[in-house]
Amino acid sequence: SQTLTISTEEIWRRLLAGSQDGILVSGPDQIISACNPALAKLVGLSEQELIGQPLSKVVDIESLERSLKERGYSELPACDTPDSGNNGDCRLPGSHSNAAPLLSTTVFCRSSMNLVMPVDHLPISDPSGKMLGYLTIIYIVHASSVQQAQTEFVSTVSHELRTPLTSIKGFADTILRAGERLEAGQQRRYVGIIKDQADRLTRLVEDLLAVSRLESKKMQLTMRAIDFSETLQRVIRNLADKAGSHRIALNLAVGLPPVWADADRLEQILTNLIDNAIKYSPPQSTVTISARDIDTAPEMIEFSVSDEGVGIPPEHLPQIFTKFSRLDNPLVRQTEGTGLGLYITRSLVLALGGDIKVESIPGKTTFTVRLPATSLEQQAARGRD
Repeated sequence: SQTLTISTEEIWRRLLAGSQDGILVSGPDQIISACNPALAKLVGLSEQELIGQPLSKVVDIESLERSLKERGYSELPACDTPDSGNNGDCRLPGSHSNAAPLLSTTVFCRSSMNLVMPVDHLPISDPSGKMLGYLTIIYIVHASSVQQAQTEFVSTVSHELRTPLTSIKGFADTILRAGERLEAGQQRRYVGIIKDQADRLTRLVEDLLAVSRLESKKMQLTMRAIDFSETLQRVIRNLADKAGSHRIALNLAVGLPPVWADADRLEQILTNLIDNAIKYSPPQSTVTISARDIDTAPEMIEFSVSDEGVGIPPEHLPQIFTKFSRLDNPLVRQTEGTGLGLYITRSLVLALGGDIKVESIPGKTTFTVRLPATSLEQQAARGRD
């Protein structure tokens, strides 16, 4: 009988070709040197087209690094050397095992669809510990995940467009048909409904445009020192009608420093979080807004928005900041929205150099945001003093 001998290179080739997950190899300079068919299909390019491209063509390096920081790591993975006693094993900085935690990053898929997907991003070294490059694995839950996401996107947006358009057309037709037979009070009510639904359409379009600008990195930011308390009071006044019987409680530290941010985007972040707290908590409950100065380097302002609503189940927390994320409970089903608000909020917070987290138990949900209190230039000047 003959013994079949397969080279290591052939084994790797077959593993790459047969995997349903997207796999790519890049050098220390993060230039792609190899990839598999699943990865090529996901991003809509051929394997030949991908080779020689930067890793940033496939994944958002900034969101990958943010994902590392959210898990307590300050840098991309590095390899231990043989001198460290780990035989060149690859580890995340500060980790206690070779099993690195799954990260999440934005993947630039075909048809201009960007998806946040779980990934492994691990260094490759030779036996001496010399860095050779990176192995990146993108975990594709289903082979049709991209098409499914596109279908869900079209379905969700179509529904959100159709509902207000139906109301606008219906009441406009009624006014045109009835004409002067309608009482003045009825006319005002119908016109008011048309205006409300037009405003709803405007919010949807603005959300979609915001998502597009954020994902294409075309969001224009005008950074300056902003009075947090003044901005918060303006947002609360603007939401007074929506608040209804809700109580707004403030717990603001004395002497808060200015926030270093874009004024419009800070207002949008506060509006989204407070509006959500009002919508997803029962009437006559309390929405609590707290703020304090965090003595860190750099100096940060931390503010939180807490409600007394139904809470978020633990299994749903990882998806809370994804696009079109809406929880299935009676109170949420009564509210309007696309599920884009928290996705936009998180993206804006990160764009301003901050971070956001959520904690929830039955009867209470708290969103906490940290934003820089000073600019990088001011921090540098303070360090020279």
